Amino acid sequence: MINFLKKVGAGKKRFKDLSVEEAYLAEKEIIENRATDIQIGAFWSAERIKYASVEELKGFIDLHREYMDYIETDIKPVDIAINYDGKDRSVHILPASIFIASGAGVFLGGHGAENVPSKYGITYHQILELMGAKIPEKKETIRKSIEETGFGFAHQRVFAQKLFNLLPKRREFGLRTYHNTMERMLNPYKTDKLITGVSHPPYIQKYTHLAQHVGIKRITVFKSLEGGVEPFPNHRTEIHINDHTFTLHPENIKKELILKKISPEENAKICLQILKNENPECEPFAVLTASVLITAYGITDSIEKAKELAEESLFSGKALEKFKRYTEITQEE
Repeated sequence: MINFLKKVGAGKKRFKDLSVEEAYLAEKEIIENRATDIQIGAFWSAERIKYASVEELKGFIDLHREYMDYIETDIKPVDIAINYDGKDRSVHILPASIFIASGAGVFLGGHGAENVPSKYGITYHQILELMGAKIPEKKETIRKSIEETGFGFAHQRVFAQKLFNLLPKRREFGLRTYHNTMERMLNPYKTDKLITGVSHPPYIQKYTHLAQHVGIKRITVFKSLEGGVEPFPNHRTEIHINDHTFTLHPENIKKELILKKISPEENAKICLQILKNENPECEPFAVLTASVLITAYGITDSIEKAKELAEESLFSGKALEKFKRYTEITQEE
């Protein structure tokens, strides 16, 4: 580990990025407990200061993908590759939008963990739990939920135990590490479609390269609300799908209902109301987000057509039925 530290921690003017192979070996030292806590903290600090390169991130990803327990199905869902550290400044509309999209024929696969630094925010799977669903502990349950409802969620401990084992150290470190970037790009469903959001535009290219590295062919990426996959409710959002770019303009969305911090319980209540057609004020934002998911899957490349499909799913009751079945399947475990 010392040799890797000498390269990345040599100072502001003398540091060097690791190669893919070196990054792979450095991360292996960490997850196999051959590096001391002091060495790990120094390595994470050095990488945080200089920013992990794309080649280094590829090496870290390659190592963890070797240890992963994949959730494999005959279906190719859209990988919802969002930040694991959640939200702390806005409403999670994604739990409602997922089932609006699945009611329109989309298949989606999510993954994550909770209490992740540096934000330590609320995650959408925590909202799903408060809505009545459970977090599956078995791959068979995840596969069944994808096949029957169009959505499955895999907790990090289910498919990436070695990476999950690092969370206590990451929490002790307290700051963002390169794991925040690479863990969302592991592609646990071995799919060829991915949607991800970024907080800073330069990361669009970085995530595109990483998605290609793990076999993604249809890549949807955009600067988004808190790094999730919800577009902005108060101004335009530019969506990039491979070489195609289109602009979303929010309409009939009351930003004051979305851009606020609320309790997880209240957030779950809002999502349930949307699925039951009991919250017309928040429905437009849920439909807009579902439209992005629909285009990410590739049912249509027209955002207007995607909105029509989303509205039909919501107002016909298909979205609610998908959610009810998802809840039943996860509670069977």
